[in-house]
Amino acid sequence: MEKQWHGKKVLVLGAAKSGIAAATYLHHAGADVTINTGNIPPEDELEKIQALGIQSVFNEHPLALLNETELIVKNPGIPYQIPLLQEAMSRNIPIYTEVELAYLATEAEFVAITGSNGKTTTTTLVYELLKGGERPVHLAGNIGFPAIEVASQAKVGDLIVIELSSFQLMGIESFHPRSAALLNLSEAHLDYHGDFDAYADAKGNLFRQMTNADQIVVKVTDPEVMKRVPGEIEPTTFSFDRGDASVVDGWVTVRGEKIMQVNELALGGAHNVENVLAALLLVEPFAIPRTHIERVLRNFGGVAHRTESLGDVLGRAVYNDSKATNNVATEAALRGFDTPIVWLCGGLERGADLSSLASALSKVKAVVAYGETAKRFKELGESQQIPSFTVETLADAVPLAFEKSETGDVILLSPACASWDQFKTFEERGEQFVQLVRSYEEANR
Repeated sequence: MEKQWHGKKVLVLGAAKSGIAAATYLHHAGADVTINTGNIPPEDELEKIQALGIQSVFNEHPLALLNETELIVKNPGIPYQIPLLQEAMSRNIPIYTEVELAYLATEAEFVAITGSNGKTTTTTLVYELLKGGERPVHLAGNIGFPAIEVASQAKVGDLIVIELSSFQLMGIESFHPRSAALLNLSEAHLDYHGDFDAYADAKGNLFRQMTNADQIVVKVTDPEVMKRVPGEIEPTTFSFDRGDASVVDGWVTVRGEKIMQVNELALGGAHNVENVLAALLLVEPFAIPRTHIERVLRNFGGVAHRTESLGDVLGRAVYNDSKATNNVATEAALRGFDTPIVWLCGGLERGADLSSLASALSKVKAVVAYGETAKRFKELGESQQIPSFTVETLADAVPLAFEKSETGDVILLSPACASWDQFKTFEERGEQFVQLVRSYEEANR
């Protein structure tokens, strides 16, 4: 697989984990590699680059680099608008992301997942389900190890489960998964893509090499998703209400077969039920034993910070959805429960219009808002005649949420805001929430 790179002049754009992994693979495959970043990399990255002994250009993107370049492998986050990439496109120099490189590096098969919401939960669930089959399975991409690192170790017959962003999917040509899902589409990353159609089309790239011999999984009730299915393809469909996988009389059902009652699933929330339906279709081609599927569905409680169940805490069902940094993600979480919710929300003020959340508040019995946006969330709650409270910090919000809730209620942290007013990352925010909940539980037993 590596022979194709021998002597080829490749420019790796961006360092970080995936860039260094791509440069390492290409260098060992005999390519003539230059790594280029728009800044000075942190010390740990710098040491790895120096250890490779490859050419490097930091702190600028000089156009002269293109004179010797036959191929660019770019970090997904670097926008195509930068002059170096604009010039590369005008010279017809191919621009890949690391995913394309990974596909070309292995004879393992890929199971790929994209969508605006639910990618990480579905990808991780698929990985857990596939572990029950006969084929070795690896987790790659945004939530595992860099794809090229995984692919270069994987063998024929192995499966690689990969979560893909719209940024990554803009840089693929031959990537051809055996099973792939586009879960849903809503406005996101428009600053990068320019408009919704460009973003949605990037997601649709996932299917460009797929045929009816593959498993193409799509949400049948999302018209924007359905528009991205190639005309000649017969997709496999899911949604809560209808499709090859759906919920019938309270049962998770695949092609008419009852798999498990919804209330037995470890994953909470209606949006997560759809993630389960998609996952079951994605693993269909791989003959996973029914007993393993049932065991995973009863035990898989989600991914940290993504509607993560903290279990029963003083009679309340507590969920950490710190990953919900926008309205769409929070709306999905709020609509996912049938029991009364005490909703913790707030964070960085980015001027977002909160009115779209109003229709999702029917189960919310109290709003506890904190951070820069606290006042606006209080006004939103009051506009729906919901008792609403503001506090300064998340540490103040947690005890108040318990006070305003009763046995049987849901306490949901789903901020609908970025974390940067009080935290470095949404992970840090979620971890603090978990600690605060555990401390409150300990003190009030």
